[in-house]
Amino acid sequence: MVTRTENLACSCQLIKRPPSGKERKIAVIIPTLNEEGGIGLVLDHVRKAMQHYNHHILVVDGHSTDDTLNIAKKKGASTLFQPGMGYGDALRAGFNHACQCMGADIIVMADADGTYDPYDVPALVNPILTNESDVVIGNRFDRMDGGAMPFINRVGNRVLSLIARILLGIHVSDTQCGLRSMRADLVRKVNIESDGMPFATEMLAKFKKAGARISESPVSYHARHGESKMRPFVDGFAILRRILAEAEFL
Repeated sequence: MVTRTENLACSCQLIKRPPSGKERKIAVIIPTLNEEGGIGLVLDHVRKAMQHYNHHILVVDGHSTDDTLNIAKKKGASTLFQPGMGYGDALRAGFNHACQCMGADIIVMADADGTYDPYDVPALVNPILTNESDVVIGNRFDRMDGGAMPFINRVGNRVLSLIARILLGIHVSDTQCGLRSMRADLVRKVNIESDGMPFATEMLAKFKKAGARISESPVSYHARHGESKMRPFVDGFAILRRILAEAEFL
């Protein structure tokens, strides 16, 4: 059986030098909450995947009670405590820091639980470097490991993505994917308010309204390390409400 580490090692051989614009600063934002099981490996492979890019990694921690923060520091990542609670709150804090303190030109969202393959990140960044897109979001559905996502989550993501396409005109297949890249100046233009999981959907809706060119790229999706923070029904209804609000139905 091929392990995830072996898969990532194989992916590493596919890394190519970035297109023109490699001097632009890329901030990789990784929110965490008790992710000691996956954060070390994720950071190691982000470094390898982005070795030819001018990148910096920022771990935004939700006051973990395990060894997450110490591992991140030992791996050389910058760290930041989020001021409040929730996935959206952590990302908003990371975005603000990347824009105001790091001088980022491109921002990448990633997760610390090992579900995403860091070697997919260059494919999300390159279309922005070549000015083909302003936002690139991953599509997990074609390259998802068996059992990596519970059935109810798969169905929910499909339904929410369909509703977002119909009501918001966001023509991507996986609006809930947490691996995505975007121009930092676009982030500065919009005010994303959600503290929890609807943050990702609100972001796309407001980018769309701002005239951003949004595209997608296939990404791998693996079983996570540790326990999921997702609450399928609660988060699903919250995301639906956000879609309806952005479509001005609420």
